[in-house]
Amino acid sequence: MSKRGKNLKELGTLSNNQKKSCKKVCENIINTVIFSRERNSDYKTGQYVVFVTLTLPSKQQHSDKQIKRLQTRYIENLQKTYGVKYYVWKAEAQKNGNIHFHLLLDKWIHHTVHRKLWNKQLDKLGYLDSFQSKHGHRNPNTTDVKSLKKDDKGRKIKNPTSYIVKYMTKFEFGKRPILGKLWGCSDEAKQLDYPKYQEGQPLFDHVVHLINSKKLKQVLKEDFFSFFSGRSYEVISTKYKKLWSDIKDFYKLQNGNIEPRTISQKEFIRLKNYIPEQTPTIPKIEILQQPTFEQVKLNYGNPAFWTNNLK
Repeated sequence: MSKRGKNLKELGTLSNNQKKSCKKVCENIINTVIFSRERNSDYKTGQYVVFVTLTLPSKQQHSDKQIKRLQTRYIENLQKTYGVKYYVWKAEAQKNGNIHFHLLLDKWIHHTVHRKLWNKQLDKLGYLDSFQSKHGHRNPNTTDVKSLKKDDKGRKIKNPTSYIVKYMTKFEFGKRPILGKLWGCSDEAKQLDYPKYQEGQPLFDHVVHLINSKKLKQVLKEDFFSFFSGRSYEVISTKYKKLWSDIKDFYKLQNGNIEPRTISQKEFIRLKNYIPEQTPTIPKIEILQQPTFEQVKLNYGNPAFWTNNLK
């Protein structure tokens, strides 16, 4: 659609800017968590990337806005009780018209806990009562928790970042539009950013060399910037070790896992107080108008004698 020369997005879809923002948050959450984890760390206690889907156990009877409030309370519980720091969510419609949510979290929490917390919120609007009247129990399977190792078909996920970004920004054809806000994230996730290098920095030459190597494809070129795409991290990790190490340190620093680098300065040693050199004063020697031979011989090496007796 267009209005007065402006392109308008369809109802219930993400705009291009929203897609870029959602993509940025997803990529940086995954990079921050993956690069910050130690090789032998316990995924149950530290940060770990998890993909969660929340659904309704019966036909939706309330507005999208009311259901989103339940999701907000559910996320707040994850933050306060289980220490979730980074998250991003996306609302979509199922084929049956029910709203459901996809969430990317930075904490491993047992799937039974997710189900308990989400069902507790659904019970506030009577969805567990509707489910019980039909199935005879009050514990519907309303959550699906996955690590980013295998997709829905059991295939190994080679690039978890691309997989999640595609999942979170895809357009659902033939489904009703979701009314209101379509996605959101934590304040901490909003602060995450990509590593950046400027001219004059030590590793900027590595970035220039990477671009000139033609291992990346130039997608856009403007007067003041160019955009390149490709398997940048795969190339950097194998060909540019120093740059790769610096990128990992950037995400660790951003996540608070390491301290900022400080430049150590040598202790300042104060020199002796400066005393300006003074012009020596030549003592005045009283000389006779006609010095004798003995006076000349005695004062031959005395500069004052000759200074005071120059004609």
